[in-house]
Amino acid sequence: MQFRASPRVSAVLWIVAACLTMMLLEGADSSHARGCKLGKFDDQNPPKACWRPFSGESPFNRKLPESPSQATASPLIGATTAGFGPGPRFEAGDGGTSDDYNHPVYFSSRNDPAYEVQCVAFGGGCEISGDRVHIPKHAYPAGGDDGHLGVIDQSSGWQYDFWQVRERSPAGGPLVISFGGRTRIGSPGSDGLGSNATAAHFATSAGAIRAEELRTGLIDHALFMTVPCTSGRSVWPAGDGVGSVCSKNALAPAMGQHFFLDMSNQEIEGLDVPGWQKTIFLAMANYGLFVGDTGGPAWGLKLWTGSLRPGGPDPWVQLAQRLNVPSYIADDGTTRYSFDMRQSLDWSLRLRVAEPCVSRRTC
Repeated sequence: MQFRASPRVSAVLWIVAACLTMMLLEGADSSHARGCKLGKFDDQNPPKACWRPFSGESPFNRKLPESPSQATASPLIGATTAGFGPGPRFEAGDGGTSDDYNHPVYFSSRNDPAYEVQCVAFGGGCEISGDRVHIPKHAYPAGGDDGHLGVIDQSSGWQYDFWQVRERSPAGGPLVISFGGRTRIGSPGSDGLGSNATAAHFATSAGAIRAEELRTGLIDHALFMTVPCTSGRSVWPAGDGVGSVCSKNALAPAMGQHFFLDMSNQEIEGLDVPGWQKTIFLAMANYGLFVGDTGGPAWGLKLWTGSLRPGGPDPWVQLAQRLNVPSYIADDGTTRYSFDMRQSLDWSLRLRVAEPCVSRRTC
């Protein structure tokens, strides 16, 4: 077992400072409180940074202990995972393109068009086949092959998650998808697990970074982590999916593996990197990252994407411009903004793996 220098006092001060920052940015009034409560979110009232999907019992919403028990060969699994590629990097401006593999998530109401779910992969049928789901007209899936789409139905208290969404009528009707699932949200004990649209059966909102969180400087939950391939095993809180399996898998990560950044808050605050990177690193150190899917040439993170207003600007592009994130012109002519953390740390020395009992709170 290795120990991290992450004093509890430092963590408390970090949270207090971040909350004070949010109050100054958002205003300490009733509208701030409404922006943190599920049930009233829509295009004109998106959630503020203080809102977290699922209850405090979700493994995504529980902090790591100061000295988490580490899995056998934790440093080697961390180094193997870091060796998949140079490290995490994500982009703004790729929404709707074939490079978009993020998680668009939208809030629906009873006034939105209704669709009947039809699952067509794996012989047809899935747990939500035949379910009637309200989806906003302007909600579109990710443009990449995964075609993910998440819809939080605030009237029913379900989050629906879809994999490989086909075209649909804006007026409602059939919703043809390859596969999907659902999980409770907004109720005691809701945890973001068991929704069958990602390899780990995590909800698409679970662990996804929102632009508003990065803007205000506080990510108050664990992150959704992707890796190119796994060891062929799954551990809690993942379901039984394992995704793509590595050809040499002895030290590859398992699906659901709970990684964390082996750094103290003081070390992170002392880094010579932009503030948005420190915000992500603090979440990695205090909450960790759960392996939720496979794909891509390196390990990475998932973003909560999708414009909340019909025809409105992309909040991630707006944030990138505000933060002066470097941009470039992609081959398709779109302007992309690169949130690049690849060279910020020696990831092979900093990525560690917690025992599954840490996530379960049994050790």
